[in-house]
Amino acid sequence: MVTSRQAKRLYEFGPFSIDASERVLMRDRQVVPLTPKAFDLLLFLVENSGHLVEKDELMRVLWPDTFVEEANLTNNISLLRKALAVDNEHQYIETVARRGYRFVAEVAESAESVTEFPSEEAVSVAGEVDGSPEPSAAVGQGTEHRKRFKWLALAAVGAQALAFVAYYFWPKAPTPRQTIKSIAVLPFKPLVAESRDEALEMGMADTLIMRLSNLGQIAVRPLSAVRRYTDLEQDAVEAGRALHVDSVLEGNIQRSGDQVRVRVSLVRVADGRPLWTSQFDEKVTNVFTAQDSISEQVAGLLAVKLTGEERDQLAKRYTTSAEAYQSYVRGRYHWSKRTHEGLERAIEYFKQAITLDPNYALAYSGLSDTYNSLGGLGFLPQREASPKAREMAITALELDDNLAEAHGSLADAFMDYYWNWPEAEKHLKRAIALNPSYAHAHGLYSACLSNVGRHDEAIAEAERAQALDPASSTSVGRVGMTYYFARQYDRALEHFQRALDLDPNDHVAHFDIGLVYERQGKYEQALAEMRRARALGMKDAYSVAGHIYAISGRRREAQQVLAELDQLSKQEYVPAFHRAYIYIGLGDKERAFEWLEKAYEDREWYLWLLKQETGVDPIRSDPRFQDLLQRIGLTH
Repeated sequence: MVTSRQAKRLYEFGPFSIDASERVLMRDRQVVPLTPKAFDLLLFLVENSGHLVEKDELMRVLWPDTFVEEANLTNNISLLRKALAVDNEHQYIETVARRGYRFVAEVAESAESVTEFPSEEAVSVAGEVDGSPEPSAAVGQGTEHRKRFKWLALAAVGAQALAFVAYYFWPKAPTPRQTIKSIAVLPFKPLVAESRDEALEMGMADTLIMRLSNLGQIAVRPLSAVRRYTDLEQDAVEAGRALHVDSVLEGNIQRSGDQVRVRVSLVRVADGRPLWTSQFDEKVTNVFTAQDSISEQVAGLLAVKLTGEERDQLAKRYTTSAEAYQSYVRGRYHWSKRTHEGLERAIEYFKQAITLDPNYALAYSGLSDTYNSLGGLGFLPQREASPKAREMAITALELDDNLAEAHGSLADAFMDYYWNWPEAEKHLKRAIALNPSYAHAHGLYSACLSNVGRHDEAIAEAERAQALDPASSTSVGRVGMTYYFARQYDRALEHFQRALDLDPNDHVAHFDIGLVYERQGKYEQALAEMRRARALGMKDAYSVAGHIYAISGRRREAQQVLAELDQLSKQEYVPAFHRAYIYIGLGDKERAFEWLEKAYEDREWYLWLLKQETGVDPIRSDPRFQDLLQRIGLTH
């Protein structure tokens, strides 16, 4: 029998092998389904293993003479990483930021000769050469054998193709509710990297987070948890694992003139399987239509059974003005930076939104949050910031009493400036009832409970906030602070250090660790943490360092801090409490109460620390201190 032979290119890495001739990727003898374009991409990367392959080169190779968006390349890289994941780890394709990709695994290349099945002509010749007494019968049997083999081969290939199509393209049935209990909506990304609009991208995610959070049946990670996932190369599944969720909603958005294109995918984190994908092309004025469809279909895919009220909340539009919405999302984008400049820009955008739509409750709530932040971060005196925050929150609630964010904003003002703890608690409970996934409201409620001495409840509420935002250093640190106020310093330190593990540049975590070290008498370590916190932007760290100098006997350094605060106050607002705290450390009660009274006149939020803060213990027995506590409403 005459047969033909040809070289077969094979590449092996880890548990995988590639047959370039047959265009098949195998893992432990099992076919791994890939789209043709993904296979082409993998083969090119493997053939250039160890070398950086520029994005432009990949685009030319994969889509010759065709203009496509860079997102196509990114999506195929994501598909490959999911297909090559071993033990949930993506270890083969390295991203070189803003340049391209490198295949980093050790690749073994070989070529082997393989026997092809003989042609019909060869079989006929073989029958004659063999000298069979019944050549026609032999040929007939061979032909029948070949036919049977062809059908088996075609059936196998067809079954594989059908499995591939079903896996990737067949409409997915709703996932059982018990398997999808949590979701993260990642910041949207641009379809074209050079023309991104980060405010619009973040705003799209923010809107969908708010809508899905209102359902109450699915744990939705807050915007603060997903805000850092803006890298264009960010893998959605990796983000989902870091955020401890069952599913991830990722999308692309691009605005061109009066058109906006939105692409969105819902991905199950456990196996990287896309549960649903869709694309929307709308006029900018109809971007709300895309949001309606996305939120409704995601709810359906998660098998959420909606009540009538929840269905209304899911479809709720807070404004019908696309221009007002654009201003609002830009306001939230700048507010999230928490810098003085960012907060001032946020005020401008929120006011623009209100001018465009005077009934836009969310914009009033955003304005309230901005004034609360200006006062809380020390950029404005509390007496200037908090009354405006209260006014804006009340206006928002007059427009929409079911707006959880506005109840949270109002509660924040009641705590910081008005020291009205019962009203603050009432509005925080209302916010949580409206949106059980509202992590910020749970965090504020834990602070409220700590201030009035209800420590066990405060710890429980902070832990609820952490459960909703488990990967956030802020939420972990908040639990630590409830232990700190309960004077359980070892437990507090454990959480503060965990917060620092999550974010080594978290200035609040450094500051909080410094507070614990001070309570433990580790003054040098405490000062070192305060220096780190200050270098990272924590303004309060300097005055607390002055207090540490004072109680550790370094009076000259403490006096130097006071002198520098006096000079600084000529240029910007310096809270009176800062100087009072240093005088407490120096044992100068008269000056301490003088500055505490000034802090009371300015209604500084720091005064709600007095009931629990250990650092003020030296003056706690003074009748003037008890009188001050009573005026702040903290004697019960």
